[in-house]
Amino acid sequence: MSNEALRVKSVIQGLAVDRQRYQALNALLAEQRQHIIARDAAALDAVNAQIMALYHQLTHNSQQRYQLLDELGIQASSLGMQSLIARLPGEHKPKVGALWRDLQQQAATCQASNDANGALMHMQQDILVNLLNIGEPENWLYQQA
Repeated sequence: MSNEALRVKSVIQGLAVDRQRYQALNALLAEQRQHIIARDAAALDAVNAQIMALYHQLTHNSQQRYQLLDELGIQASSLGMQSLIARLPGEHKPKVGALWRDLQQQAATCQASNDANGALMHMQQDILVNLLNIGEPENWLYQQA
């Protein structure tokens, strides 16, 4: 197998691994949300550690994919991936195309879940700050907008 073929194979294998990692991340983000709602700090710390470990793995794979695509002379972007998929033999195009689209969808789902969890944490923090300031009317009567 040529170096180019090995690089393409590595890119595709990385996509498959990342899809599994994003699925795991999505499950962890749902778990994180439950711990945020329950205000379970110990469980939240544990799940956050797992999320960060997956994040580092995804980042590492992304950097490897970037390097492999660069070595193949392909732009490291969605358009570049579509270009790579278009160059594959006919029998591989549909499977790899579906893999790429699913990976993008998994990533978007995780981003939305992460954003929602962040908003939930922010709302809880605002409530807590307001409750802590309730004994000092000057702190909550004249807050900045």
